[in-house]
Amino acid sequence: MSSNIPTGDPVTDTMTKVFDWLGEQIGQVLPRPAPAAPAPTEMTDEQLLHAIHDVGAELLNSLAPVLHRSFAGDAAHGDPRFPHGMPTSVRAHTLMLVAQAHDAFGLSVSGLGKHATAAALGPIRNIAETLALARWLLESSDDDVRRARAYGLTLDAVDQYRKVVRMLERSPETRQLAPRLAAAEKQMRHNLTRLAEQDGITPEARPAKLSRLVGQYVPELGSMAYALLFSAGVHPGAARGYLFYGRPGTGIVDYDFKGMHYQRAYWIAQSIKLHLGLCQVVAPELGWPEWDAIAEKTNGELLPLAEEAQRRFSEPLLQAMASASDPHRT
Repeated sequence: MSSNIPTGDPVTDTMTKVFDWLGEQIGQVLPRPAPAAPAPTEMTDEQLLHAIHDVGAELLNSLAPVLHRSFAGDAAHGDPRFPHGMPTSVRAHTLMLVAQAHDAFGLSVSGLGKHATAAALGPIRNIAETLALARWLLESSDDDVRRARAYGLTLDAVDQYRKVVRMLERSPETRQLAPRLAAAEKQMRHNLTRLAEQDGITPEARPAKLSRLVGQYVPELGSMAYALLFSAGVHPGAARGYLFYGRPGTGIVDYDFKGMHYQRAYWIAQSIKLHLGLCQVVAPELGWPEWDAIAEKTNGELLPLAEEAQRRFSEPLLQAMASASDPHRT
């Protein structure tokens, strides 16, 4: 509604109404600026959670078309000399690794965005271990070293068939399937060996323990965070609930599924940082020209939020550890 008082001049009053109407239309088309968000240190735990979740969701959406394009054409096709549906090349392994980690990233962001769930730590551990594998695979600039490690990853996948065979042999219901799978495993191993010989490559087995690989190749995660991911992320048991839902230093396990806002914010931030690290490693191999812009924007939004989440998550743990080590504590 215009606050202008009619002048009695028909032309002037008509133009005033036109300008008022135009102003209303422009106001509808151009969104009004949102109120400035508070600084991370001034946010409530819930606000911090929502802010970090939004950063993760935006990264997830930004990467979707980039990842889909990477599968276009023959990018994900295997070597015809090894017709077993498994990657053998450096690029194909890289693509498989980041695609699976991207799924895990989506699960962690969406799961922790909805409620406090220890199950979300499993996908975050998956991203951390995938990042370690990717850095190991792409560590060298020597193409032969990379190919040797790629063949090593394929050989590791073939080894998984042997483990499945052993499991099938334990049950009378599945025992008859074991010889077929064993024959398939033998054929895959033979074909891979012949492929490597043709290329003059000796497969390099990946390090046996992923925990050591993470310690060596993902030092930025820290031993405390990985220990929690390793213990509470996958393995069921009594400790899992306490490691995720426990209140440090109290002995209380609080299954506050709708709360635990700063804890959820911390773990989403860890997931984002790990996925950013993984994408930074694979982007040159997969040819992602838009990655630098995505990374710069995400890092700029995430870092101040992640620092605050880290502070709120770590302080209770450090205080509890200090109290536990105090000999005068009663």
